[in-house]
Amino acid sequence: MKLHCMTSFKATSNCIKRLFLRETVLCIAVLAAIISMLFVTPSIVYIGYIDWKVLSCLLCLMAVVAGLRASGAFDILASSILRFAGNTRSLAAILIGTTFFVAMGITNDVALITFVPFALLLMRDGVSSRTRAHIIALQTIAANIGSALTPIGNPQNLYLFSYYHITPSTFFFGILPIVLSGGVLLALSILKIKQRPVYAGHAGPNFSLKKKRLVLFIALFIISVLAVFRVLDYRLVTFLVIGALLLLDRELIKSIDYSLLFTFTAFFIFIGNMQRLETVQSCLTRLVSLNTVLVSALASQIISNVPAAILLSRFTDNAIGLLRGVSIGGMGTLIASLASVISYKFLSHEHPDEVWQYLVIFTKWNILFFVVLYAVNLIV
Repeated sequence: MKLHCMTSFKATSNCIKRLFLRETVLCIAVLAAIISMLFVTPSIVYIGYIDWKVLSCLLCLMAVVAGLRASGAFDILASSILRFAGNTRSLAAILIGTTFFVAMGITNDVALITFVPFALLLMRDGVSSRTRAHIIALQTIAANIGSALTPIGNPQNLYLFSYYHITPSTFFFGILPIVLSGGVLLALSILKIKQRPVYAGHAGPNFSLKKKRLVLFIALFIISVLAVFRVLDYRLVTFLVIGALLLLDRELIKSIDYSLLFTFTAFFIFIGNMQRLETVQSCLTRLVSLNTVLVSALASQIISNVPAAILLSRFTDNAIGLLRGVSIGGMGTLIASLASVISYKFLSHEHPDEVWQYLVIFTKWNILFFVVLYAVNLIV
């Protein structure tokens, strides 16, 4: 009996450990929400904490992008682009450049989910582990910087655009100097990669394009974007998107990242409760007012830039400062941006013996980008 209990406890412990490693930010968010409930008694008021538009728009975008990916369009595009590579530097330029620009429209995490596996496949033979780490690290940075340019590029942008009701022009010109500087630095960073022969002709199997499905999901993507920009009612768009998935492909519903939605919900509860604590409210308001960009960038290093954006938005009216801060804050530690964990997971699965080398190279590049982009923010 005692042995059985010990075995059961060990199995439960291992299960919890795996869950925490796989969904670290979600676990932290749920724990934070539960702790906050000890100070603010749960009630019907909690429902008012949640920004339903943000959750609905996120759900729609993730569902539509999953549909576009299932149509074969992303695979064919990536495979075609990669065939132009002749050496490691040109391959890096294609991979990093493509990730940078595509992330603006399909989000940083989806861009990495799409292109990092191709990068690892193409660099499987004849590419050194150091070069591989350089390219994957810069690809990750490219996704985080490129996605910062648009309201739909990443979850924190979508949230801030909705929460502050920022106009498209204010948003674009507010973040443009950071994205342009990051793009230039990425181009210079690619020059550090040595030119070695590489064969990019075998980008993967022959993919089939489902044209009718592609057209439909492009249309759904357009109306989802219109909901983000407040042209269409997000409730109507959510109904249309989910309805289309239920009729056409229910399997796509399973591919949605529900952990991200639950993470947002948990942080909404935590932050709503923190707002009701007078001491916490005055402390954070005073702290953020000192330097919104720096405080939000540093907070992102510890709790990631998505929850940092949600938390600090309730204590400052400096929308562009917070936008810049969490964008710059995506550079730095591995958890500074949730998208960075995606690249790490792919590489650690394919090349587990190269993990530490990757983390060193990843951290070095991220620190450089963090410092340079923060300096640009001080100037422009």
